[in-house]
Amino acid sequence: MASLVSIIYSCKKETKKTVILKNDSYRAKKDSNAVKNDQNIENHQIVYNEIKVPKKRSNYDDGAIQSFDMSFTSQIFKIRYIEDRAYIQYEIDGKVIQGWQFLNINFYYDSSYEIAEKDSHLLYNESDSSGILLFPGFTEEYAVYFVYEFNNNKLQYIKEVILNRNTSAEVWSNVHTLKAVREKNTIQITLTDHKGKEYLFEDREELPEIDSPENTNLSKDLILLNSKK
Repeated sequence: MASLVSIIYSCKKETKKTVILKNDSYRAKKDSNAVKNDQNIENHQIVYNEIKVPKKRSNYDDGAIQSFDMSFTSQIFKIRYIEDRAYIQYEIDGKVIQGWQFLNINFYYDSSYEIAEKDSHLLYNESDSSGILLFPGFTEEYAVYFVYEFNNNKLQYIKEVILNRNTSAEVWSNVHTLKAVREKNTIQITLTDHKGKEYLFEDREELPEIDSPENTNLSKDLILLNSKK
């Protein structure tokens, strides 16, 4: 009888050990999945595709201010020109998300209001309503853009990019599509031509801040901008 009790106790003990091992295995698998999820988040890519027909509205009549608005869905970017300076304000559903700030855009050096408008691009990621704005930069031979990033909370300048100098001018002067990919803390801008070949933009060397001219007109410009609806 004692022997039978001993066998039963031994079986219960083994069963308990098996359950514990299975639980430990589940925890290990769960922890492993958590690590993989963290890695996916860390390596997560956000793709911004070009919106070919964002709504654009402009008024370049003579006056103190010239205007150009670019919008998509409920997001609108208001661009205002005052002499040789440009400013941008970002709104969603009529609510100001980012107030007036200086805008990097070339609309006068070998360019015009109309050329700058045509060469301003909006790239969008629908899943989180975020995107990239590309505004034409200062160049004589190559495609150059000032890159801005936006989401539901802010709009900010990121960098200036230039198409690889070995790329033929025909590539960017003919029909093409622009795309941006954010991975971790980097944003890569690419151009795809009508044949499907992809070309990379390179980061353009930034000028030191000490060489950037101070905008001494900012205060009076803001007064003028805020007085116009």
